[in-house]
Amino acid sequence: MHNPSNIEKTLGLWQSYWHKAKLVWNPFLRLQEPIWCLSHEEAKKEGLTGSFAMIRLTDHRIIINLEEIIERKIDDYALEILAHEIGHHIFVPANLHDNAILLNRIRFGLPSIENRAPMVSNLYSDFLINDKLQRVNKLRMLDIYKAINSEDTFTDLWTLMMRTYEYLWRLNRGELATNLAFHSKRIDADASLLASLIRSYSKNWIHGGGRFAVLLYPYLMDDKAYEEARKKILILLDTENAGDGAGDIAGMTALDLEGFDEIIDMRKEALSIDGNKETESSKSNLGIDVNKMGGQGPRNEYMGPGNYIDLMKQVNPKADEQQLINAYYKEIALPHLIDFPVEISNNISMNLLEGVETWDSSDPIEEIDWLQSAISSPFILPGYTTKKRTYGSDSANDISEKPLDVYIGIDCSGSMVNPKQNFSWPVLAATIIGLSATRAGASVMGCLSGEPGSYLETDGFIRDETDLLTTLTSYLGTGYAYGIERLRKPFEEKPKKKSHIVIVTDNDIFSMLEAETNTKQTHWKLVDLALKNAGGHGTMVLHSQPDYNKDLVIRLEKLGWNVYYVRNEAELLKFASEFSQQNYAYEKI
Repeated sequence: MHNPSNIEKTLGLWQSYWHKAKLVWNPFLRLQEPIWCLSHEEAKKEGLTGSFAMIRLTDHRIIINLEEIIERKIDDYALEILAHEIGHHIFVPANLHDNAILLNRIRFGLPSIENRAPMVSNLYSDFLINDKLQRVNKLRMLDIYKAINSEDTFTDLWTLMMRTYEYLWRLNRGELATNLAFHSKRIDADASLLASLIRSYSKNWIHGGGRFAVLLYPYLMDDKAYEEARKKILILLDTENAGDGAGDIAGMTALDLEGFDEIIDMRKEALSIDGNKETESSKSNLGIDVNKMGGQGPRNEYMGPGNYIDLMKQVNPKADEQQLINAYYKEIALPHLIDFPVEISNNISMNLLEGVETWDSSDPIEEIDWLQSAISSPFILPGYTTKKRTYGSDSANDISEKPLDVYIGIDCSGSMVNPKQNFSWPVLAATIIGLSATRAGASVMGCLSGEPGSYLETDGFIRDETDLLTTLTSYLGTGYAYGIERLRKPFEEKPKKKSHIVIVTDNDIFSMLEAETNTKQTHWKLVDLALKNAGGHGTMVLHSQPDYNKDLVIRLEKLGWNVYYVRNEAELLKFASEFSQQNYAYEKI
């Protein structure tokens, strides 16, 4: 523990440099003063460990550990360190979205070792910022590296970094890479290319991330060498956790084909007469030459859910996996959302109060009846004790529109893929229908069923998007088909509101329909009863050839079910789009 007065003195000195550090970048820059941590304990509470400074992109803050800075004997470099941290906020990576794109491109260049992407991204952004501050702003970035250098902890990667700075700043050999035992022609050549890359992409840095990763790849392949190198580099890592606690970042599900094209090994490019041919060879040697159309989802233009989760957990290590998978399918579904069909009914010339019901958090807040809520409970708990009024009609002259509720049952047996590991067309179709319905004001009941085995369903018909998506994107992998018994709960009795039943399944549903129930009510009778009580329509989406089980299909159709065939799961997207347009035509009742 250092003398408190010494730390207080350092704090005062560093605070006096804050305004000057902002002027280095922009005189109009508005950024909150850093969070000054006077001890390691305070720094740890802010999430700062291992380094003396870090940034947070979530609240645009800089955290400085003054005790660590004094221990490292770099307390004389307030302007340089503060300007560097500001550079991360307004230059590289600047914001969560660009940080995610850069990480994704760096992951392209690190096949099979993508877990090292955050560290590589941090080193890349440090090079870009430090080069500008040293050359353009004449700050003493060189002296900081001299201060933290120690010959006994050199590694190949650290030597490569120091040699790169020597090339960038025209230093003599060994001025930063002081341990000559690590020098080699290979490192010299790579450092020269890295210096060239940093200068070439200083204005369009996001396009150089992949090439930078490819150049560092040989120094990171070996696990032991990587761990040794990381110990030395840890003191510099000030952006690795910059996205901690971040929310959803839109636009990250699509394949970044432009970024993929930029994954080029500059070593082979520099040696090649025909750069293009050598570039393709380089990709093959790195094992990253994948088909550009190898994406998943509609038009094969999306990354797989597993890759998406891995990437977003590097952006935000605290991200919840379920929340990520919800965001993944929602983002892909958004372009396909359609106006949900409406039921056209007799007009309401005057609204008459019929009673009250629970106000849900998805309802407009102005609908809350505060008096009835207070009468219900002295404690206001949104969605539980809050009430809203319900109205009925007294006339039948004109027409009004209201959407049908929808029940979505998905076969989640062993033949279905896990939507968190592989792209799931049934989940995408259900997401499109479910979000279209809730957006139009309808309620949705979602049910995953793999029986005999298990099932998962929402708590009745709901409008809460998160609960709905969490149910639809879960996985069971049990049994062989959707369980017909699941229709009993919502439709054994006629519900208050008409509903459309949609069940996505395959031919195994007929085995389920024929299965013994040990009661007088067969599954055939149950699907008939459910359809009648739903009062809307029923659609059985079958992943099957149209002529398979033809007699049983005819039997279903005679009960009133619409049977929609899909020959492959990709056609489920077409079904989801046609669902409202064809089966929910406006009709007057």
